[in-house]
Amino acid sequence: MIERLKKVSLPALSAVILFCSYHYGRILGVICFDIGQRTSDNSLVARNKPELKWLCLSFRLISATTVCCFCAPHVADIEDPYEWLLQCLRLSASLICGICIIVVQICYEKELLRLINSFLRLFRRVRRLSSLKRFGFGGKREFFLLIFKFICLVYELYCELCQLWPLPDLLSLFTMLCEIFLEIGSLMIIHIGFVGYLSVAALYSEVNRFARFELRRQLRSLERPAGGPVGRRQLRIVEYRVDECISVYDEIERVGRTFHRLLEVPVLITLLGKMFGTIILSYEVIIRAELYPRKIGMWGLVVKSFADVILLTLAVHEAVSSSRMMRRLGLENCPISDHKEWHVKWEMFLSRLNFFEFRVRPLGLFEVSNEVILLFLSSMITYFTYVVQYGIQTNRL
Repeated sequence: MIERLKKVSLPALSAVILFCSYHYGRILGVICFDIGQRTSDNSLVARNKPELKWLCLSFRLISATTVCCFCAPHVADIEDPYEWLLQCLRLSASLICGICIIVVQICYEKELLRLINSFLRLFRRVRRLSSLKRFGFGGKREFFLLIFKFICLVYELYCELCQLWPLPDLLSLFTMLCEIFLEIGSLMIIHIGFVGYLSVAALYSEVNRFARFELRRQLRSLERPAGGPVGRRQLRIVEYRVDECISVYDEIERVGRTFHRLLEVPVLITLLGKMFGTIILSYEVIIRAELYPRKIGMWGLVVKSFADVILLTLAVHEAVSSSRMMRRLGLENCPISDHKEWHVKWEMFLSRLNFFEFRVRPLGLFEVSNEVILLFLSSMITYFTYVVQYGIQTNRL
């Protein structure tokens, strides 16, 4: 059993998780395009599906209308101010994110398809760089981040479906299904953002792996112990590799920047709504635990909500740090022949790494970095500590 587990490919498992997540997003009406093999070369390509798009839009509009007609009046009658605020935030965030999804599906459909095909083309291009055949998605880091995200998705679906059992009539069941469809679909924006940034990180990691091993080996092959001339054929091969590496790095940065600009506002809106809702929910679970008989399940939702934010931040940080890894490989110390053109090309390559570095600045306010992750974690711990101390002082814990 252990020997079989050792032979399991983590990139292949990551690809399976992405495949399941893709179909999960299609069921929720967020992903309205089809990814299939092209008949000419069997490569993956994203295609437009107009009938699927309008079906998804119809379900989302029906769900939003049902929630506004039946759920909103019920929320307005809630007398408890904390419960009322929590439900208002939840419904408002779901409706706003639903509107964002509709806008993206209608107004940015072509840009989104072009972006998905750019990602798929980049993965094929990066795989062609290396002489080794690689299958799947990413490496160990990407796999562990994806498996944690998959656990969050499964737990999120389980908690939502548990609300269906005690419903008295068909109208309540239909209303709850529409609410679940709208709420889980709105949270898919965060998950899509996570996968997008993780894809940028996986692309950078594969190019860095190629540069660390194969490109460095080819550069060192230009060294001559007696200082003799380098063959033109060998120089052209290495020069082609460097040109391709420069081009791939530029395209990864361009595709990552396009993805960030396209989904920056929807992800930020969903993230803010989720954080405020999680803060209120954690207060309710700690201070007013008597209102929640399934306290363990509610605590699981709190932990899952914070995990979604942390995983998204880690995916962004992984992409940003991977884009800076090339400068740390010390390739400038490799022998690069005595040709002036070669020296100019190599200097341009190293300088472009600084100018075309992948950066993520939400609305241009701050840059996602280790400091931001530590700030978020410390804020979360401080908030929990404050709420627990308040509960102890008021004898509610």
